[in-house]
Amino acid sequence: MKPTAVAIIAEYVPFHNGHLYQLQQAQQRTQADVTVAIMSGNWTQRGEPAIFDKWTRTKMALAGGIDLVVELPAVAAVQPAHLFAKNAVELVQALDCDYLAFGCEHADWDFNQFTQQQVQPSGAEFADHHRSFPQAFQQALQRELGIELTEPNDTLGFWYSQALAAHNASLQLVPIKRRVSGHQEQDLHATISSGTAIRKAMLAENRDYLTSVPAATVRLMATAQPVTWEQYWSYLKYAINSHSLTELRTIYQMTEGLEHRIKRAVVATHSFAEFLELIKTKRYTYPRLQRLCTNILLNYQTTAVADYQPVLRILGMSTAGQGYLHSLKKQLSIPLITTATKSFLENELQLENRAGLITELVTGVVQDRRRSVIRMEAIKE
Repeated sequence: MKPTAVAIIAEYVPFHNGHLYQLQQAQQRTQADVTVAIMSGNWTQRGEPAIFDKWTRTKMALAGGIDLVVELPAVAAVQPAHLFAKNAVELVQALDCDYLAFGCEHADWDFNQFTQQQVQPSGAEFADHHRSFPQAFQQALQRELGIELTEPNDTLGFWYSQALAAHNASLQLVPIKRRVSGHQEQDLHATISSGTAIRKAMLAENRDYLTSVPAATVRLMATAQPVTWEQYWSYLKYAINSHSLTELRTIYQMTEGLEHRIKRAVVATHSFAEFLELIKTKRYTYPRLQRLCTNILLNYQTTAVADYQPVLRILGMSTAGQGYLHSLKKQLSIPLITTATKSFLENELQLENRAGLITELVTGVVQDRRRSVIRMEAIKE
């Protein structure tokens, strides 16, 4: 008989006390035998480099109690919320999980009921060039469902429900109310702070954030190099300058003449933050532009992204996670990868290898070539 599994879609940038609380609540409410994290690799949904590489964050997740860490590659993770959710849920379903737990601002809402109420990101609102996609999405929701989603985690929860409906998946959604700190809150709290506040304090060398992360995270951060967009700025600048306008038009999510604006801005700015401010317009949010910059940096072309096929790339596992994988092995519908061999890097992992190589230039740590699953036993103190 297959063990019961609860999945969490995460970034863990870094794994903090809020994540630990969420995991404990997910385990308590589902009584699952195994916990699975579908974790973004080296690039996050908002189009930012993860502050620590995926292997360091895998160790953090395992130390925090996750049994199986599965990579959501950059091509699948660096996406608008509805596509991010679709790609992540596809992996959750492939792993035959029974539950999908997620943090949200309104845990009293019936997110499972949303699977019966589908909203497609199309229509007149989305054709209006004077409003951003999130604004158009809000108007469509208000018109079709009479609900208003203004908080980021509620919005992701909604898109998880839509992805479940699209995949005809039977797993149950388990919303868990966020504690103490809001998603984008800048200030630290005593024990549970937002990832935003923790990263801000970490980069400012304000050690007050240490009370907001587990001891294992503190230990692992001590030997890891934090990274931000500024460390990739020279590589992005080179990518933009070395591409012609015609080539830039082939980049995924490049629309409506943005390539001209980008070409002009790159020669007039001296930092990524300055560059982002110069290309910002009312129509495009910062995450939308950061995702586009990531696609330019990684040379992700529209045709290549359209050809993306999911794989189950395992980054880490405990003994329980290994047992769970073994119970599924004969029924998996997509490729299972535990070691990044030359063949995988040239085929199934080609786009992720590209993302890994640019991370290596910044951190000096090999990301994909011959990298294998991290075992929980290997990271114990």
